[in-house]
Amino acid sequence: MKNIEEKLKILRKLYRSDLLNPFPYSDCRKILTEKDEDFIPCLDIYFSDIAGYCSWGKQILSWSNEKTIETKNNLQKSFFQKFPAFSEVSLKISDKETPQLYNQILIYDLMRLTLVDILSEIEEERIAQSKSSTELSLVG
Repeated sequence: MKNIEEKLKILRKLYRSDLLNPFPYSDCRKILTEKDEDFIPCLDIYFSDIAGYCSWGKQILSWSNEKTIETKNNLQKSFFQKFPAFSEVSLKISDKETPQLYNQILIYDLMRLTLVDILSEIEEERIAQSKSSTELSLVG
């Protein structure tokens, strides 16, 4: 549990650091064409979903098993895995050409992966506790 709490602190720092950054509209507009018109709304929703999960903080520990598993499954894919139609856009993103967009995608990917890691650990701990309870009830 201590390991999970340390990761939750890291997640909180990432989440708070991103609150200072506005959405990178100007970087997006530099690289988008007419056929990419859905990129900004899709990216905004993707970022919002991750930020929403992060905003739960330590309350994540009280989520039901179903919510934990469902959320972990929702977070398995990066933005460009979820939205392969924008694969060409991904090739235009770089720390030199689109630094704000590049950094925000990195931050959100780090938050996403940290959340997946935390949720996996919670799931593993619950399974271990369940096995332990079952073994104790068999002995008693």
